[in-house]
Amino acid sequence: MRTAAKIIVVGVSTVALAAGIGAGIAYADPPSPTPTPTAAANPTPSARPNPTDRPADADRWRVRKMRPRALVARALHGEVTLAGEGHRVVVFQRGPIEKVSDTSLTVKSADGYTATYLVSDETVVREKAGKITVADLSVGDRVLVVATKDGSTLKADTIRVKDS
Repeated sequence: MRTAAKIIVVGVSTVALAAGIGAGIAYADPPSPTPTPTAAANPTPSARPNPTDRPADADRWRVRKMRPRALVARALHGEVTLAGEGHRVVVFQRGPIEKVSDTSLTVKSADGYTATYLVSDETVVREKAGKITVADLSVGDRVLVVATKDGSTLKADTIRVKDS
């Protein structure tokens, strides 16, 4: 497996794990205090709670089960630290290209987050048809960028052009 693919797989897995933990915490936190049992309550515990016993706003806290891939497909941008001999920080971002040149690429996500990535001869640029070059990219193209963070510098490893 290529290094960039490994980075993407580890990053996706980490994002899915973090989202799962957050969803579990959100689901476990009751939206209102638990009522105290009364004498009229059913004395035998049932395996399934009665849906009418839930607070009215409980449905808004319910977390739908999502496949990890579906969760990551909705992610706009993120950062993951990978363990190893030297810890490495991998950044990903999805959105349209704002600016492009021979040496850099600026992407703005739907939530307004903007980042500029350095590109080099080692940067792999792909679209559905196969490999392309940075010169083939244009403003407005929707991309997924996977980069390595070194201090405050973002070095693009892979740029994937998405269908509009």
